[in-house]
Amino acid sequence: MLDWLVIGGGIHGTHLAHVLVNQYGFSADAVRILDPHEKLLAAWGKRTANTGMRYLRSPRVHHIDIDYRSLEYFAQEQQLNGSEFWINPYHRPSYALFQKHCQHVIETYQLDQLHIQGQALSLHRLKDGWCVDTASDRLTSRRVLLATGRQSLLVPDWAERLMEQEAPIQHVLDMTFDTQQIPQGATIAVIGGGISGGQIALKLMDNHKVTLVTRQTLRHRDFDSSPCWLGPACMKSFGKADYARRRWMIGEARHTGTLARDIHTQLKTAIKTEQLNHRQETVLSAEMTTDNRITLKLSDASICIVDHIILATGLKSVTPEQTWLADTMKRYQLRVAECGYPILDRTLCWAEGLYASGSLAELELGPSSTNIAGARATAKRLQQLCRISKHHSARIM
Repeated sequence: MLDWLVIGGGIHGTHLAHVLVNQYGFSADAVRILDPHEKLLAAWGKRTANTGMRYLRSPRVHHIDIDYRSLEYFAQEQQLNGSEFWINPYHRPSYALFQKHCQHVIETYQLDQLHIQGQALSLHRLKDGWCVDTASDRLTSRRVLLATGRQSLLVPDWAERLMEQEAPIQHVLDMTFDTQQIPQGATIAVIGGGISGGQIALKLMDNHKVTLVTRQTLRHRDFDSSPCWLGPACMKSFGKADYARRRWMIGEARHTGTLARDIHTQLKTAIKTEQLNHRQETVLSAEMTTDNRITLKLSDASICIVDHIILATGLKSVTPEQTWLADTMKRYQLRVAECGYPILDRTLCWAEGLYASGSLAELELGPSSTNIAGARATAKRLQQLCRISKHHSARIM
């Protein structure tokens, strides 16, 4: 039986498995990461590459290694300190540097040896732990850590109807997204005013005629939520609030549909120089033309006709009851708030031996729970638990 089974091999799952083995002292033989992709971080890497990301929004201290200075030290050792590898403010790393560092950490600590390729299908309680079934295996572990993240694409109703008719519409965060499917010189509408929309619009505008359609003005925010949510300045009052209030605070704190400073500046310049067209409108409806193009009806009563649409509308909030966890929740009466998300204790425990990270832990960790900082915050919450667990194991031995 394993000590820990981490479900999800993204940023959260990879970092937390690394912490469990190489900081909290669990045997590498007793920790595994269950993820359906061929390699760790595959989904994160594909989605971020899809957008054309050049620099992360997170500062250099947020990464998958344990020492917060690790990325900075790695860059120094590899002589990757030029301006193309870092950008201000907050000394944010380039996407290329961050990816190199991730692979360095995985290879150095042999984290890929912890990976079991498979999809969790069911979760059942045992006398001394949990059992997770996949299509080909049954895994047992004293503790399970859910680090699955948000997986469902947010697709507007008008787009969903056309996609069923095989219209040329792609979602930038879809694992199958491929810009090679777009003919050279095609006219493209990018739908969405957040950082993914801004990045993909900038990436494609050199070879295509691109219109960026956003409901609001292009807005700049350095981070997707204020840094105060990483410490007691904001989290103290959050921890004292009831769960309905916490849900409201999360919604108010997250800067959805905003852009990092460099992307905002580049978009403004591209619009001013007419390299990029910007329409601040809402898409009301869409239909196919006889020549397989798409006509968008906008909220100002104008129309926009394009060859291809790229949705940069993000991922939707999916409660665990809408996922493979539904049967487990019902069978063991796992507690959730009115919004449908887990009620966890300070150690992120949902039930004995069952823990959560990322979006499943947002009512405990706050608005930063889903990003890289949220993974590191999870590790800190697990620290006390792991000390108790190892002390108890030592006494038994």
